[in-house]
Amino acid sequence: MATRATLRAEGNALFSAKQFAAAVEKYSAGLALPPSADGADDAAQNVLLWSNRAACFLQLEQFDAALADCSAALDVEPQNEKARYRRAQAHVARGNFADAFRDVRLVLQLHPDNKAAAALARKIQDVVQRDVHGVRKALDAVVAGTDGASWRESVLPLRQATQDALQFLEMKCVQDLTSIPVEVDEKGGLLVLWRAVQRLLEHLEAIQDQENSDSDHKAVDSLLSHTISLLAIVASASPALAAKVYDHSVSSGAVFTPVLELLHAQTELQYSENKQSTARLLSLACRKHIVKLAAFIFKHLMLTSDDDTAIRSTLKGVLDGLRGQDIELQITALDGLLHFISTPTKEKEADIISQRKTRFATLAHEMGVFPLLHNTAARALHAGEVQPIDAPFDILLSRLPLVFTQCLAPLEKNESVLKKLVRDYCVAPVLAASPSDRRMLEQATASCLLLSALFLANAKLALWCVQQSANDGSAFLTKVHDFLVASNTFVDPRPIVRRLQEIWVDCVASVCGVENGTACVPSLLRVEIYKMLRAALDHDDLVLRASALSIQIKIAVVEKALDADSTDAQFLIDRIFEVLEQAHEYEKRAIERQLFWSGASPKERGIEALSYVITLTHVKNAFVKRPKAIESVFEVDFAAPNKETSTKTPSGSHAHAHVGYRSNVYYGIGYILHHVLTSEAALKKKQMEGMDITPEQYEELQKALKQKSTLDDGDTPEKVQSRVKYLVASSHVLTTLVQLLKYTTTRSQNVVEMATLSALHAAEVAEVRGKLVQSGVFQALIPLSLHTQPTGEAVKGKPKVHRPHAGTAISNAAGQAMAKILISTNPNLVPSSSLFSSIKSLLDLCKGDSQLLQFEALMALTNIASVSDETKNRIVTEPQSLSTLQYLQFSEHELVRRAATETICNLLPNEQIIEKIFLNDEKMRLWLALASVEEEAEDFETARAAAGALAMVSQVPQVSWLMMQQGALEAFVRVVEISTREETLHRALFALENMFLTLNETNEAEKADEKQTLLQGAEKHRSTLMKRMKDVLVGGNFSPAAQEAAKSCLGAFVQCVGKK
Repeated sequence: MATRATLRAEGNALFSAKQFAAAVEKYSAGLALPPSADGADDAAQNVLLWSNRAACFLQLEQFDAALADCSAALDVEPQNEKARYRRAQAHVARGNFADAFRDVRLVLQLHPDNKAAAALARKIQDVVQRDVHGVRKALDAVVAGTDGASWRESVLPLRQATQDALQFLEMKCVQDLTSIPVEVDEKGGLLVLWRAVQRLLEHLEAIQDQENSDSDHKAVDSLLSHTISLLAIVASASPALAAKVYDHSVSSGAVFTPVLELLHAQTELQYSENKQSTARLLSLACRKHIVKLAAFIFKHLMLTSDDDTAIRSTLKGVLDGLRGQDIELQITALDGLLHFISTPTKEKEADIISQRKTRFATLAHEMGVFPLLHNTAARALHAGEVQPIDAPFDILLSRLPLVFTQCLAPLEKNESVLKKLVRDYCVAPVLAASPSDRRMLEQATASCLLLSALFLANAKLALWCVQQSANDGSAFLTKVHDFLVASNTFVDPRPIVRRLQEIWVDCVASVCGVENGTACVPSLLRVEIYKMLRAALDHDDLVLRASALSIQIKIAVVEKALDADSTDAQFLIDRIFEVLEQAHEYEKRAIERQLFWSGASPKERGIEALSYVITLTHVKNAFVKRPKAIESVFEVDFAAPNKETSTKTPSGSHAHAHVGYRSNVYYGIGYILHHVLTSEAALKKKQMEGMDITPEQYEELQKALKQKSTLDDGDTPEKVQSRVKYLVASSHVLTTLVQLLKYTTTRSQNVVEMATLSALHAAEVAEVRGKLVQSGVFQALIPLSLHTQPTGEAVKGKPKVHRPHAGTAISNAAGQAMAKILISTNPNLVPSSSLFSSIKSLLDLCKGDSQLLQFEALMALTNIASVSDETKNRIVTEPQSLSTLQYLQFSEHELVRRAATETICNLLPNEQIIEKIFLNDEKMRLWLALASVEEEAEDFETARAAAGALAMVSQVPQVSWLMMQQGALEAFVRVVEISTREETLHRALFALENMFLTLNETNEAEKADEKQTLLQGAEKHRSTLMKRMKDVLVGGNFSPAAQEAAKSCLGAFVQCVGKK
């Protein structure tokens, strides 16, 4: 039996053989087959059949048929690249370059590397450039085509040329939104366009009452739609152009006012029972363009004008879109309101913008925006019951709550008004509703939808209003329980019932997500949620399942009813991972459909639930072994800083990009990462620092009381390291960590702190440090690691150094993470800019009070200093760097002293080091003491580093002379005589050789007496030196390098004092 797939394969073979007509028959036969049991597969096959048949029609030059097939395919699968490309080809063949360019541009947005699409785009541009020579010519065509006195005699004959010119200008403006709209204005285009609007309105009125004028009405509608669309695009380009668009409308005879009046009349027509009047409705496209233009002008007026009449009439125009019956028009109106509400606030304009938004909120209250939003949501829910549920309904229900909460936000200072609005539109309809009254139920469901969004924006206010409903909030949720129970008896199709249940359960989850929220959940509702979670829900019930899971987890954790080892707990944990894994694909599909939910998505609910249980060790270990769950948690979008939350579509509308999640979701991600990358015991020990009892004493106390220590969670360092490696292996984890580190601290400093601590935990594992550099984590830590400017005091007996405060939790953690990375990572693999930028932060750590941080920062600086002379100079030239390093040579901690000495040693050779340290009498005595035999016995590593530094600088005659003046001959002779360590012996021999050579070569008259004294001192050690060096030369326990050093030293000594 033939199937769609087999017929498509046969058609493909015929197409390859260039038998296009025969191939069309095969594809048509496939499309004519009756539906099978697998509807989804049928739809996917039909898309392929339509697309392939369109390819045949293109070859047969049946362009209208090709266009129809491509459109049919795109209606089912908007992201289909081939169908959209082929439709662009059909548009080009029909001479419709504007639509062709729109399609090919979408193809290139999806797949920038599509060479065929790029070539077609260039072809379209070339053709357009040849056919219409620039903006001025297009504007001339608009003038010629709209300025005639008679519609039929002077306008209608030129309609196609006028429309082509308008479409060309639309395309050019979208293609280059920064310059072409400006050119349109500079060439008088705004006056031309408003004049065209005025004339078209006159023609529209003239033919309104004429018989048999449907075609004329459609023609005027089309021209008016394109003209207003072009004005909206120009207004969207910049605030300055929005002002000019409005100003030119005023100077052209206040043309914008009749446009708004027309829109209002159109809205009334939609509710008219006169079918003849309804037939005269303008096209949806035209009305949408009017609403878009009104939105841009409204934003301009709200931010710059005090003309209350103009502001109100323009806002009324935007709201007329919301009052209309078309879902798409309502969405356009909501996006128009968001365009103003989401205006970014610049620091210098913060007060002005805040005042304007408060003014808008008051205006919205006066003009009935809040009841309109509530009724629109209820109408949408009712419409969904009588029409197929599709993307526009979902988009509308995602936008409405966002606009509602954003309109409420500026009213926070007027608490009484704010609370009344919330009670009236979020709580009261729920309390008043009866599950058996469908209209009341729709009103109540709309309230639940708005309340869920309010919990995200102002949880304290939302919970207060719920708690005022009686019985500390349980009355409200008892009603929700009644709705859920009643829904089991609804005879509606499952998608409609599911939509209602999703909204109700999401509202319950929102209540449970705040402090004391779980106390509002009555026992009957808890049972219903538990039954829902245990029910065999299908894949389409993901939103419902995620919300129910979130509720169950919150109640169990908050009320301490979750037994980690129980089967119920394991069931919930498994469901969390399943929800996360399924939610990732769900969200991808939602983004493709432009569903940017203002409430909590399944992924957000999953992240929320996981954050409640991630402190359990077995949950951590299970999570890192679920790669799909990891991908779901960490593959997230972030809002671009200082950007508006909307982007302009080709027609000037506001297609909201996925601009990130609510901030507590980012905190949840950071919290999860923070806890997975370490153990709870380590975190608790960290919290106990500075307390009266140490972690060790606490454990002893627990043992004495025969209680299990909370510091013993069975999470070993090996398990932690394993988890770190698992997570770092995922590219999404480090990418998201970088974004969390860059998260604007004014929005949530806690998010940044969690991310910084996560980076520190990851840096504990040496094997992943290279990836932390490659992924950008190291670079992102640098700005976070900077401390405030230092202040301080001198310490008696030590070099003077300014002591800053200990830094913040974020700066210390970021600096420590950088230090750990640099200790073991080859610094040559770190970008030089990052390496240089890290130096100040590391020195800040050195100036702090934590000996651990000082030690790790010094070790990192030692590694950096080994890279090049440039890095040495950068460290040395940082303010107070040398005084800080010298200060730490007096540290009470042996390792800090040693690390500071090694850092200075690694900074050599450097002229400033030599000048400021090794040509100073007092400091030279310090270094000689550090390199002494006595120091070697106590701290060999420090003595070795000091001896190495002195050996290196002894090559400078001035330093060598000062060393001898400060007793270096005697000190190093003792090292040679007594030391059993070849490393210090080698360094001492090298230093002695340089001092002997300097002594021998010094001939200045003013040094003659001192030279003689030094020679006598050297002579005193002849026997000791000769014996020791001969032992080294003839002994078999020394390396060739040490023997060579002894030989050279012996030669220099004999040359200096002579043979005896």
